[in-house]
This record gives sequence, structure tokens and C-alpha cells, in this order.
Amino acid sequence: MSSTFRERRRFDVGRVFELTFGAIGANGLPLLLIALLFVGVPQAALVWAQSLLLGQTGSDSFLGLAFLIWLGGLVVSMICNVLMQGVVTHTVVADLQGRKPSIGESFGVALRSFWVLLGIGIVSGLATALGFILLIVPGILIFLIWMVAGPVAIAERTGVGKALSRSRTLTRDHRWWLLLVAIIYVAVSWVLGILAGMLGMAATGFNPEAAGVNAVTLIVGPAIQALSTLIWGAMVAAVYVELRAVKEGGGKESVAAIFD
Repeated sequence: MSSTFRERRRFDVGRVFELTFGAIGANGLPLLLIALLFVGVPQAALVWAQSLLLGQTGSDSFLGLAFLIWLGGLVVSMICNVLMQGVVTHTVVADLQGRKPSIGESFGVALRSFWVLLGIGIVSGLATALGFILLIVPGILIFLIWMVAGPVAIAERTGVGKALSRSRTLTRDHRWWLLLVAIIYVAVSWVLGILAGMLGMAATGFNPEAAGVNAVTLIVGPAIQALSTLIWGAMVAAVYVELRAVKEGGGKESVAAIFD
């Protein structure tokens, strides 16, 4: 891996959001379609199957089918989220190179990195969960330390261990800024979730007894989840690029060196 980063600078949260939404805007339709396919559709299947299981409606065979759909949707959702991370990361970083990668190219990179990304997700997920169970703060710290391990694995073509180690190095001394980025994202996702919930209530005439699966819960909710996932994936990729520029010097014009 070569690097032409020279001009050092301070971490800028505003620049992270500029890079995030600039990359999404430049590749909006393909990324949105991928997000709807990889996140929205599995999420809609989970919502539908879960509503049947919780409501216990239908015959035993029908409920058994619903359980299989729910379980399959859970597995598919996990796989698709990993692939989604790979596609979005490659697309965003390539966009910051000044390139326009095809969805096929980004999907190929995601497939190539699938097992590494899955391993990172399992290791970091379990460690973060354990940290939250213990005292919450360790969980937050672990999450921030390994926040950019996925982009590292894709852009620098490393294994699980090296990606986690590299993420720890890149995020050192900047984790308060990363926490701020994560808090802003959570706040935005929370607002989007509230809007989806209000639309769902409006669809039932604000009648709690009529709550259940409807067009809003099957379409709007999963669509918002897909959009939130897309934003987070692009944001993490932008954070990675910003951290490299801060740690190693350089700007947006130097990002081309990442894939060399």
C-alpha cells in the first residue's frame, strides 16, 4: 500500500459530513437501490414474519412458515448488511478518488472482502456487547476503537486482525470526535424512526387497537432503515478517509493512493 499523504490537518466533523453526503449525492440512485435491496427487503420480511409470530394468527403450518421466513430473513439480513457495508465503502472511497465505480465493481470488492467483514462484525460485535454488559463505557470505547475496521479491510485489503489493529491506530487521539459523529448519527436516525412511527400510527387512524402490519410498516419503516444504514456506511467510510488524511497528511485529492 502506497501513500502520498503529506499535508497534515486537524480532524473536522463538518468535513466528514460533507464527504458523506457529497458521496451519497454523487452516487445516490445506485446506492439507494442497493440499500433498499440489501436492507429494506430483508427488513420488510422480518417485520411481516415477526408480526405474525407475535400475533399468533393463522394455522400451525402457516406460523411455521412465518418462523422460517423470520429466521431466513434474519440470516439474509446479516449477510446483506455485510455486503452493503462493502459496496458503500468501496463506492464512497472511490468517489473521493474522483472515480465513478460501477455497482458491479463495488459488489465484487464486497464479495472479495465478505469473510473478513463478517469476522470483523462478529469479533467487534461480541466485544462491544460484552463491554456494554459490564459497564457500558467499555462497550462504547471498543466500538470507537474498531469503528473503521471495515473500511480498512476493504481499502487496504487486510485480514481481520490487521484491520482491527489498524483501526485502533487510526482512531487513537480522535475518539471524542468519533463519539460526536456517532451521536449525531443516532440523533438523525432517532428522528427518522419517530417519523416512521408517526406515519405508521397515522395509517391506523391513531388507533392503538388497529396497530399492526400495514403499507407503512412494510414499506416506509424498512425504507428508512435502508436509508439509515446507507448513511452510516458512507459516514464510516468518510471517517476512515478523514482519519487517514489527519494521521498521514493530505486531502481529498490524495485519496487515490488508498487503492494503489
